[in-house]
Amino acid sequence: MERKLPEDQEKCVLAPWRFSWLSSGFKNRLVAALELYEHFPLDIAVTGGTTSANARLASAVCGLKDEQDTEEEEEEEEEEETDEDSDEQGDEGEEDDGSSINLSAKVSVVRKSVVRFIDDFAEDGPDSTPVLFHPQIPNVRILTVQESSDLAQDSYDVLVVLTTELHQEDHMKLTMEQCEKNKPLYLVKAEQEMDLVRENLAGPCKTCAWERMRARTLEFQKKHKAEFESAENAEKQQTSHGPLPQHQGIKLWDPEEVAGVLVKAIPELRKKAFSQFLVDLTRELKGPKRESYGRGSLVSSAFKNSKISKEDLGRISVVFQSQDLTDQPSKLLSICNALEYFRLDVGVIGETGCGSSSLFNTLLGLKNGDKGASPIGVFETTKKPVIHPYSEYHNVLLWDLPGLGSVEDFKTASSGSTLHQVPPIPPIPPCDVYILVSPLRINLGYIQLLKHFLSQGKSCYLVLAKADLIEEKSTEEVKRWTEEILDKLGLKQNVYLVSALHPETLDLPKMRKTFNDALESHKRVALANYVAKLLEQDVFWKRADPCKIN
Repeated sequence: MERKLPEDQEKCVLAPWRFSWLSSGFKNRLVAALELYEHFPLDIAVTGGTTSANARLASAVCGLKDEQDTEEEEEEEEEEETDEDSDEQGDEGEEDDGSSINLSAKVSVVRKSVVRFIDDFAEDGPDSTPVLFHPQIPNVRILTVQESSDLAQDSYDVLVVLTTELHQEDHMKLTMEQCEKNKPLYLVKAEQEMDLVRENLAGPCKTCAWERMRARTLEFQKKHKAEFESAENAEKQQTSHGPLPQHQGIKLWDPEEVAGVLVKAIPELRKKAFSQFLVDLTRELKGPKRESYGRGSLVSSAFKNSKISKEDLGRISVVFQSQDLTDQPSKLLSICNALEYFRLDVGVIGETGCGSSSLFNTLLGLKNGDKGASPIGVFETTKKPVIHPYSEYHNVLLWDLPGLGSVEDFKTASSGSTLHQVPPIPPIPPCDVYILVSPLRINLGYIQLLKHFLSQGKSCYLVLAKADLIEEKSTEEVKRWTEEILDKLGLKQNVYLVSALHPETLDLPKMRKTFNDALESHKRVALANYVAKLLEQDVFWKRADPCKIN
């Protein structure tokens, strides 16, 4: 089997599957898992501060703070111009120091900025959590959470908590809970103390509650002062005793820093979150049935946060009855990582002289003679596969395969007769998707080839090339006739009429869009087939059968 993954990635795929058993429908489960991962949303919960402070932090996480700062500066300039105009008008009338006008202008700017931060969020209902979608990375949602009790009940994947150095240790319990759930936590430094949500004064005696909070604050201040003095003493002794190990705690990030850190970490965080989520979800579905999956269950929180739909849940319940894929997160994680490095091979094939090389160059935007272009001529030019990266997508190779039925393949019959016979179709390089090119009218050979590809689980695109050679009024008739023939044979296949000489006419733009939109789906199916074969060769069938051991 030709390698379609780097060697180190193949090892990473195989490692979690040692001592695993193969059950029926394994490839279908792989495809279903990859399809669920395609639209799985990563939820980043921002909490710890007031409503406006959480909204500002969420906007900073999305990289929107700079844009909003620019808008605020423009508004301040407009307000200053307004103040100048009002001052000029005030000089003409009664004298005024202008302080009230300037104060109202500043309050107006602050109010507008806070309203803008909050208006960035969308709410589906009165009880829903405000959501901000990341403008640069798809399938990433930033949610602001005010109540700490909601953090334990809902399925948030990443926590970003607003705090200060003084109150950093207040989140020790939350840190431990996130660590147990294998979910990351980021502590972000608040700009000022008033941005934090303090403990509500509860109980019959408000004075006692206030005294407890005051004593707690003084205790932290005393502790941090002691740590600061010990750090100074350690720094003085560093030259004589060498460098001391740094404090191994959770780093306190600046709001601007955490945005850049998250942008780099989000792809990996999303893979890990999806793998853990699907394992936990299938485990809950296989466990004892709760009463309609009430409050506190993963299913209810996933529905509440629109993490999965009812269709997804039904599919998970049916497809993942066997837990060979979801018994541990590392298996799913290895598959999701492999998707990024997997190479998809798309072969363009047809009879010699059918125009497949011209279509190949057109899809790549190349002309005859350009570097990497497939040669085109009146004779048989493509004798070896021509391979070129499909520039519009990562890790997709387009293959221009040699034409079928070449005159060089004809051989003299063994009887010595002057008659010649057409040899069998030569071996075709294995590709994941085929673009089958036929000159205007499809024949029996193309139908057999199409059946052969479909029986192997390959996706095919049937193209009738050189459509510029027929009259415009006949194009629809040719297309309709071909589709009817295929339908009678039980082959439901879209047919595209194209002309390489006039690429922007007929069905080529439609075919290109359909092909591009389906590439990710083709890659998921091809990866599932490849991984299944890889595991069958190197894992599932390599173990010795204990019943056959003497």
